[in-house]
Formats: sequence, structure tokens, C-alpha cells
Amino acid sequence: MKQIGIESINLYGSSMYLDQTRLAAARGQDPEKVVHDFLITTRALNPPYEDTVTIGANAAKPLVDQVDPESIGMLIVGTESSVDFGKPVSTNIHGALGLPPNIRNYETKHACYSGVAALDTAINWIASGLNHGKKALIISSDFSRMHLGLKEEFVLGGVAAAAIVSDTPRVVEYELSKRGCWTTNAYDTFRPSARDEVGNNEVSLFTYMDAIEGAYQDYLAKTGESLDFDEHFGYLCYHTPFPGMAFQAHRTLCNLTRKRSKAEVRESFEQKVVPGLKFARRVGSTYGASNFVGLCSLVSGPQDVAAGARIGFFAYGSGAIGEFYSGLVCPEAQETVAAMDIDAALDSRREVSVEEYEAIEAMREENIEQATFKPDFSVAGGWYDQHYRGNGLLVLTGVEDFYRTYEWS
Repeated sequence: MKQIGIESINLYGSSMYLDQTRLAAARGQDPEKVVHDFLITTRALNPPYEDTVTIGANAAKPLVDQVDPESIGMLIVGTESSVDFGKPVSTNIHGALGLPPNIRNYETKHACYSGVAALDTAINWIASGLNHGKKALIISSDFSRMHLGLKEEFVLGGVAAAAIVSDTPRVVEYELSKRGCWTTNAYDTFRPSARDEVGNNEVSLFTYMDAIEGAYQDYLAKTGESLDFDEHFGYLCYHTPFPGMAFQAHRTLCNLTRKRSKAEVRESFEQKVVPGLKFARRVGSTYGASNFVGLCSLVSGPQDVAAGARIGFFAYGSGAIGEFYSGLVCPEAQETVAAMDIDAALDSRREVSVEEYEAIEAMREENIEQATFKPDFSVAGGWYDQHYRGNGLLVLTGVEDFYRTYEWS
């Protein structure tokens, strides 16, 4: 069986962030409790000239620059934040990256499962041999809608992840036959329009827990072997609508294998899960990029992750689907991810005040589905001139009769 997995990977957490303690204080909440409950310290924020297309392209460009563009034969973008209900954002990103024309490209949608749906398709395409030696570029790109003053406000954010999938993996090699799925019809969280992001938190929690239990049981059935949960998985990366949700997920699987105390669950969580939450704590909700954000967090340190360590991944998409799968860390994983310098990119972001955040969110909300508008490049003290100009980041320059125009800064 072929070795198939991620050859290279990168994240783009936008260029601005909001401190969670400042938001909590502004909303009359206990800052320490908010951070403790959700495990989010800062959340990513897009300026008005960034969208699903730009953050996806900005995540992918450093990867594409490292390979021959002709070696890429498939481009899939997973998102629930598309800028068009017909034209896929993959075409915008294809054009922005200057990829060759003989590429299969499309957009996948299944709430927060969309990124892993793209990954699954890429893996199967390569495993079938129909790739004819080509690589796949997959991107997951999402950000939240405006929820000013609502309880959901503390679990918002967004990020884009990009990965090149091939038969020469350097980050993680997937165990192709070990994947378990579970699905149902549920209205837990959903986006009935371009403006609205709604749902039922209680239904979402219970559906998530049903999905992780069902998908894991199916994983066990597919492997056809008896395994020790504690020994089999070195680490676990769970879907994180917010990082605090990972504890609930881990407790469910821990107690599914054997009953244990909260202290035992907490110890296992600290060892096997917390290392994969580093970047999610800095960007907030990770949507369809969740498993990729967790993978990057895990292998970017500070802990040393041994080659061959098995990672259990759980992906979840509202509506709903759960998938549990696994992969083995490659010997070159840490150096490959370190080359992207994700920590430094997040460090370079500009902190915005609560007032700036509210103004930018209102501005973005006003522009949604407008036939014609020009993004305001002066927000946040002229941040565009300081951070973007001349630095080769893709930005939205305008919309004219719904035609969107992008340029590299």
C-alpha cells in the first residue's frame, strides 16, 4: 500500500487579533473564567480587505513557492464561509496562485468537516493512481460572522490551513484503512444565509458527543483489532469549535475505553491533547481547519514528538458527520513545519481594541452581499501600510457588480 500523507503544511491566522480578556471585561464577564472555560487567549480578526479567498491563498502561497506548480494536479478548498453560492473560491485561489490550467479544482462544504472532506478526496485520488504522479493542494478557509454582545462571541475567530498531499509525506502519513465515520441529520449549527451563523448549543454538544463515540466505534470495527486506547495513540487532535471542547471529547473517549477519575482524564488530556491546542488558543474557532491546526501545533513544539508516534484525529461537521482516523508522525515533521515559522507569523499580528474590533466587524457585515464596494484600507491605524504593502499578501481590492478583484500587496 502506498505511503500517502501531508508533504508540507502551513497556517494563516490573519494579521490582527483581539485579546479575550479585554473582550470579556468589555462584556462584563470574568476574564479569567472566560479564558479558563474556552481555552482561548486571543482570536483572529480579518481586516475588511481579507476574506475566505485571501486567507486561503496566503496560507497556500509559501507551500506552492516550494514546489514546481506543474506537480500539482488537484486543488480543493473546504469552506463554510464562501463569498459566492455558485462560483467556488478554489477558482479565485487557483488564479491568484498562478497554478497551471490542467488542474481539477472545486470547493467542498460540510460545515467544519469541509477541510477533512477535501483531505479524504485527495488521499483517495492519490491512492487510486488516477493522480498520475501529481500532488494535491488542499485548503481549509473559514472565519466567523458578527455576534457582537452574544454568548457565542467568545468562541469566534478563523484561520486558513493549506497542505500539499502526496505519496512522499514529510509531516504525517495516514493509515489509509483506519477511518471510522458516523452521520445523522441535525440542526445543531448552520448558516442559512451569507450573514447568519446560528444554531442550538445544547444540540451541538450532544451531537458532537454522539459523533465522536460513533466514529470511534466504527474506527475500531474497521481496524479489526483490539487496541489499548492509552497505548495506541501517542496524541489526539480533536475538532475544536473552541479549544475547551477538546477536553469534553477526550473525556468521552477515555471513559468509553474504561471508567476513570476526572484527575486521570485531566492527566491524559495534558499529555496527549494540550500539545495540539497551541495555535487554536491563539486564533479562536478553527472551523474546517481544526485537525490541521492541531497537527501544526503538535509538531511545532516545544515538546519533541517522536517519529512514528500515532495521532488520533477526530473531525466533526455540523449537520452532522464525525470521522475518526489516524496517522503516523514522519521523521521530518518538526523541521518541515518549523520552516513555515507559524509562531512568528502569529506574533507579528496587530492587537486591536474592542472598539476597533466592533467597528471592523460592523464594516464587514455591511459589505456582505453588496454588489459594489471598496474595502477600507485605513482601518486599525493604517495597518495595511505597515504590514501588507510590499509584503506579498493577497488582498481584496474591490467588488464591482459582484465581480471581485484581488491583488498581491
